Amino acid sequence: PAYYDNQIDHYRQSHYQLHFSRMLTGNLYLNTALHYTKGAGYYEQYREDQPLSDYLLDEVIAGGDTITETDLIRRKWLDNDFYGLVGGLQYREGGFSAILGGGWNRYLGDHFGTVIWARHPGGSEIRHRWYENTGVKSDWNSYLKVSLLTGSGISFFADMQVRGIAYGIEGNDDDLRDLTQEHDFFFFNPKAGIHYEPDGNQRVYLFVARANREPNRTNFVDADPAGPKPVKESMLDYEAGYTYLGENLQLNANLYFMDYTDQLVLTGEINDVGGAIMTNVKDSYRAGIELSGTCRVSSWLRWDASVTLSRNRILDYEGYVDNWDYWSDPEHEPYQVKEALGTTDLSFSPPVILNSNLDFNPLVNVHLHLVSRYVGKQYIDNTSSEDRTLDPYFVNDLRLSWAFYPQHIKEISVQLMVANLFNEKYETNAWVYRYYLEGSEDRMDGFYPQAGRHLMAGVRLRF
Repeated sequence: PAYYDNQIDHYRQSHYQLHFSRMLTGNLYLNTALHYTKGAGYYEQYREDQPLSDYLLDEVIAGGDTITETDLIRRKWLDNDFYGLVGGLQYREGGFSAILGGGWNRYLGDHFGTVIWARHPGGSEIRHRWYENTGVKSDWNSYLKVSLLTGSGISFFADMQVRGIAYGIEGNDDDLRDLTQEHDFFFFNPKAGIHYEPDGNQRVYLFVARANREPNRTNFVDADPAGPKPVKESMLDYEAGYTYLGENLQLNANLYFMDYTDQLVLTGEINDVGGAIMTNVKDSYRAGIELSGTCRVSSWLRWDASVTLSRNRILDYEGYVDNWDYWSDPEHEPYQVKEALGTTDLSFSPPVILNSNLDFNPLVNVHLHLVSRYVGKQYIDNTSSEDRTLDPYFVNDLRLSWAFYPQHIKEISVQLMVANLFNEKYETNAWVYRYYLEGSEDRMDGFYPQAGRHLMAGVRLRF
């Protein structure tokens, strides 16, 4: 069918936590926690004309004909456990403070797929399982945070973290590809900075940090089998900022420059369940300024606004595009076509983002908000092609809230929102898959249009 009414994502988690805190001395404080999360669920899909061999199903002989394909309903399951211990010891003495802490966590994830119905099931069993793989991730960290406040309004801080990850996958994926692999990472993530408060209304800060991030399971599974495996992402972050705190006016400014090595970036492609695919790019950066402020115009009007102006670039970008001609002539055609595009824009990284919230308070306990947001043009892959972009959009929401306080309930709040007030037609996400066929480039793409003007209402009770 064109529409399957039970295509659902059904996943549930249960969280259990045990916390222990104790003041050991007048300036020494201990805080620890044990945690366990159990999760299980599936994504159900109807798929047409699926090769039986792709699901480890036998061909069906009917009336002298051999049936090799079938319509079916499948469920892709995740059954996972996450548990660990975290803790910290905090010491304070005058303007000096230090925190020594760490944690150990372990994740176990069982991924498998079942066929719950097939038009031509052959001799398969109910809930036939065609793939299964298990991921195990152990993650430990230890850190020390130190800060010192001087009497002249200057404070210094430093963080040092060491972190280790052991990650393994065993089994096959839904395309029957062997996923078995192991990865180990060790990171040192330092950070240091200085704050200065010349008076009670102003603050200036400067800091530098190094951060590392490991690829996740999705990055490893979705990686092109013909290409390199994903590697860790590293970043040097330089930031400086200024804050002004007045009675009716607050302003914040933050300058940043993030210098990446092997940044994990969105390619614009998606996998077979709509998840975004990422890859490493060797040299890239994100730089910009973030401005925000609050202005109390009058007793009944307040304005909150923010703007981010940024430049997000890949240096010497090299991309690879699938060549479908390879399958008809593998001896003479390359598997992929290499592109060397020089400096390009990072995908899904708008250079301008604006947010505004006008809060009208005409009556006691009644608020009317006009919430506006502008997002600039975005490229949906890393080639800076004008053929593959998301247009800028400007969207407004109108929100009304009224709170009252009856005798036996702490608060009743009635809320009404007109979302997309001016019925803007826009998309916030997209995907693209490019390929070469018969020597020419072609593509498949899709865009995600957002809802037009619509209403939402709610009631919140506080007891």
